[in-house]
Amino acid sequence: MNAPDIGKPLLDYALITEPFPLYAATTDAPPTTLHIVVSNGGGSTVFCREIVFSLPHGDLAQSLVDATSGDGDASAAGWTVTPLQKGVDLVVPEGDYANFVAKAPGDGAQVDASGITITLKNLHISKMPGTARVEVRETATLDAGHWPPSPGFVTLPVTKFPAPLIPVQAVCDFRADKLEVSSGSPVRLTWNGPSTLEYTILHGAGATPAGSQKDTTTDHEWHGTVTRDTAFVLQYVTGGTTHYLSTAVMVDNPTVNGLKIVGDEGLHVTKDAHVDGDLNVGRNAGITGTLAATEDITTHAHFIDPDGRPLRSN
Repeated sequence: MNAPDIGKPLLDYALITEPFPLYAATTDAPPTTLHIVVSNGGGSTVFCREIVFSLPHGDLAQSLVDATSGDGDASAAGWTVTPLQKGVDLVVPEGDYANFVAKAPGDGAQVDASGITITLKNLHISKMPGTARVEVRETATLDAGHWPPSPGFVTLPVTKFPAPLIPVQAVCDFRADKLEVSSGSPVRLTWNGPSTLEYTILHGAGATPAGSQKDTTTDHEWHGTVTRDTAFVLQYVTGGTTHYLSTAVMVDNPTVNGLKIVGDEGLHVTKDAHVDGDLNVGRNAGITGTLAATEDITTHAHFIDPDGRPLRSN
């Protein structure tokens, strides 16, 4: 922190981070928003011309941001918030800082009990945990005809906590949008969880990913089709341990690669049975209706009528 400027601020400042609490950034962490609440806690009217906010930049524990990008706005009408480049004709700290200036309309504006909220957006937080100090330089006065020769100065500490391990419970609600479908129908799987995790969908041969859908994703959706009853497993790693969630989709007219029936109950078909290939029957076949064939019916023995006499073809 630089040596403070002469003078103390006439206004009060409080800092709120979004998200809160603020964590040191991890890979692919989303941008952070900083809300600075400016209020007048005294009994006198304060006229303010501009406020400069300096955010320490770098990769140290006392650095707040690791990039000088960002933009901002103000809650009060007429106020503007813009980032400052080096070389501007304003009092800014020496060293590595991301500087923003909030300017009042005209030659200064009153700050009353309603206060102002300055919002700095799209900030990239540094990756080292620690406490950073946002430097505030305020050009304000109680007498609009006399402005101070130097700004009032104050610092606002903000802590970057170590990024927490993602708890197992943070991933939940793994489900299919439909519990029962027809063979070949689309299936959509969804779940809740941090976007920083990588998720893998495990399934058997009865499921097929749709189009460009990959089984490993950082999204929270999986699309595909199913041809038979399928169990889906959501796999993810947190805290060095692999975890699993499961769900299932039932198919009311499954398509299977092969089918073998064992046991005394056998196979019962209540409607038509269509066989595209050969039908091989190892024992008796009982037909209570009419047997129709478009080609020859061949037997290695005889076709017998109810009286036990061999049948002859027409």
